[in-house]
Amino acid sequence: MLKPLSRSTRPELLDDPAADPRELRASLRDLQRINERWGGHRATLAALSAPLSRWRAARPFRFLDVGCGGGDLLVALARRCRAAGVPARLVGIDSHPTVVQIARDRVAGFPEIDLVRCDALELPFAGKSFDFVACSLLLHHLPPQRGEAFLRALSRLAREGVIVSDLRRGRGEYVVTFLFTRLFARARMTRMDGPLSVLRALTLQEARELARDAGWVDPIVRRSFPLRLLLMDRPLR
Repeated sequence: MLKPLSRSTRPELLDDPAADPRELRASLRDLQRINERWGGHRATLAALSAPLSRWRAARPFRFLDVGCGGGDLLVALARRCRAAGVPARLVGIDSHPTVVQIARDRVAGFPEIDLVRCDALELPFAGKSFDFVACSLLLHHLPPQRGEAFLRALSRLAREGVIVSDLRRGRGEYVVTFLFTRLFARARMTRMDGPLSVLRALTLQEARELARDAGWVDPIVRRSFPLRLLLMDRPLR
């Protein structure tokens, strides 16, 4: 049996504060297309489906997207809330100034969405400020030694639950991602960062260990389409 691929700590182009804004915008457009055509946010939205279906219209649905990138998840959730007749207060944070500006353009037609520029490891919110807290494709960007404290901080902010969706490290996942980005990605940054993101990501077993180390008592850790894993700090009802 082959050993799992070693986890990389090599930085991604997307994490460079001095990255070319044109390349960033092109890469975020790639991610938007991937999310829309290949269901990148499917697992997160599915996990929120049951809570949204029973939500009382008298209370706003408070949601935090940590590492919101181009704002795709926030827009998709805003549309779900509007369709369900649920008032929403959706907040997205990202540390990259150019990414935040790109996201502001994306969410311009959604007044229920607010964007904040801040560090994901220094979240400026009081405990239980949100009903649900989520992050998508962010965990693998963090220094490995900060993952435990990060998950603990997310749980502190969430009244109802935390949803973490990220890539899954594995040989098959690496090969598929390498080929996929060569075939379908238009941006150089996406083609370079995509396979590296897989190498920076966790295996399922590592995700389980991290959740336990973070003090998650009844976590859910499972495979998620496409090529992802899903972590939740509790069952969502």
